[in-house]
Amino acid sequence: MSDDDSLLEYSEIVMKMFGSEDDGFEFYNNYAYEKGFSVRKEYCEWDNDHNERTLRKFVCSCEGFRAEKEVWREIKKRRPRNITRCGCRAQLVIAQDPNTEQWYVKDFIDEHNHPMTEPDLACFLRSHRRISDDQKAEIVQLQISGIRKHQIIDIMVRRYGEYDKVGFTSKDLYNFCHRNKAETLSSGDARTIISYMT
Repeated sequence: MSDDDSLLEYSEIVMKMFGSEDDGFEFYNNYAYEKGFSVRKEYCEWDNDHNERTLRKFVCSCEGFRAEKEVWREIKKRRPRNITRCGCRAQLVIAQDPNTEQWYVKDFIDEHNHPMTEPDLACFLRSHRRISDDQKAEIVQLQISGIRKHQIIDIMVRRYGEYDKVGFTSKDLYNFCHRNKAETLSSGDARTIISYMT
């Protein structure tokens, strides 16, 4: 992208207005998908009554650094995750106009200190993965039918054509199944618990 194109893109973004905080996040997440990075919600500010947020910062997932206590801890119950935070400064800060209740761009930094992900791999970055409600319902039905988790992901891949078109990874599937089972059992329905144990 040329300098003129970059400047034009920057100007368009800083002039953006959003109807809600969620709209702002969706915009930045879609922008990140096109560029090849992942985002997360960071700092926020509240109104005087602490009822509504008035400012929200969205950052690149590589923002900040891992806490030293996590890096140097000698006794670890789990294998440490790969270090992905490298102090990236990229961010989008939006604030709410109290008069119009619209959200405007207060700050935008588009400087990354790390390489971007290839376009065909961006769908595997954390903020771009999601199991839709329809997919959740289908996964539950397949589980009830006795189909195992690794077979479910194979079914999804065949249905959508390619692994990167599914929208989530096998780890996301396992996590969803675990949470769904825990929620089902915690509801205390005796018939459900007996059925599961059987």
